[in-house]
Amino acid sequence: MIEAGFRPKVHTLERPARHHALLAGPAGDWLASVDGRALAMQAYVDDAALWEADGGGFRHAVSGLVLRSRPGANPGSVRLRLGDADVGDDGALGAASDFTVGHGPEKRPSEYLAAFKATGWVALTCVLAPDVVEGLQRLGGVDAYEAAGDIPRERQLGADPALARATVEPVSLWLCRRYMRLADIKLGHPPGVTALTPDDGERPVQGWHGDFPYMWGSDRSAGAYRVPPGADQVVLGIQRNICVSDFRLENGATVFCLASHGAYSVPPAEWGRANQTWKPGHRAEHGLPYGGEETDVIEAPAGTIILYDARIWHRAGVNRTNRRRGAVIQAITPGFIIPFYDTTAPFRSWLESDVPAQLSERERREFEELMLHRITGPQGVFAIAPDDALTERVRARGRSPSAAY
Repeated sequence: MIEAGFRPKVHTLERPARHHALLAGPAGDWLASVDGRALAMQAYVDDAALWEADGGGFRHAVSGLVLRSRPGANPGSVRLRLGDADVGDDGALGAASDFTVGHGPEKRPSEYLAAFKATGWVALTCVLAPDVVEGLQRLGGVDAYEAAGDIPRERQLGADPALARATVEPVSLWLCRRYMRLADIKLGHPPGVTALTPDDGERPVQGWHGDFPYMWGSDRSAGAYRVPPGADQVVLGIQRNICVSDFRLENGATVFCLASHGAYSVPPAEWGRANQTWKPGHRAEHGLPYGGEETDVIEAPAGTIILYDARIWHRAGVNRTNRRRGAVIQAITPGFIIPFYDTTAPFRSWLESDVPAQLSERERREFEELMLHRITGPQGVFAIAPDDALTERVRARGRSPSAAY
């Protein structure tokens, strides 16, 4: 039952009737046409890499350039012809190469980017392929796999390629890079599928906050913020919510105050900030965090990726159903930001699994870029990772009454 006073504006996204196609070469890069005449391979997906199935081939979504297709040498692949010439693996005309037809976005990336810049958030409805969504649901023990239970989060990356594939979804990454205005972006913590279980009416509910690295309203010491409130020239964080299950009002879809990133301030204390709502007894005394008419809920089908500026105030929803609701919650930050949690150890374990062999060269390369922080100096390039002994030293100092931090 939805409690009295919970009256957010509900933005409901419908499942798309059609999607653009992506044409991936053997290495995983995408066939594109910038001028509507020549072809080339791209390591990213913008408008130039969008195609539409068109009878016996594909029509370029922007220019209308037509490619004819025939079955490729590998199962499920196609070979392409532009005019009287075959298309090669580098996009040049010559020796024919196999291409894979991939699941693309509903809209053009430029349309998403315009909306993202205008509002601070955007939703890519059902942008993940159905087999990737099913893999995520299996990892999280949700939807059709609820009875089987979830796979422990520390084992998920090496258990199914779906988690890495969802993480390197190309349109959302292109949007993050354009919104932040930089190419070097990283994950703030290792990816994993989590499930919001049915609410028992008593457990603490995460309160209002801005996400990493801002953490406005999340710090436990009053007035302490990782990034102080105030207008910023550089966007330091984007949150990427991957809907593994359908997100609905009643099953705990995230509650937002959309456009609040423009306030450059901490969420109001009376709304129930995250640094208060986690405390034992807070819910019993004060009830749930604010959810009135100034708030928003985005209802979206499984496979949707919701991107939003990390400064947007938001809080966890409450699952009022008897089913688990799955999600992958990811923080995207510039490469110069220290990650919230270590990504190097999970990446090392992932390398030792059989999952990388199931991915394309491009997918492996992109996943490594997102997971590893590095520094370049006179002596070369170094991966940055925690030191266990020094970590314990820092923790011990933090427990000391005389600690400065």
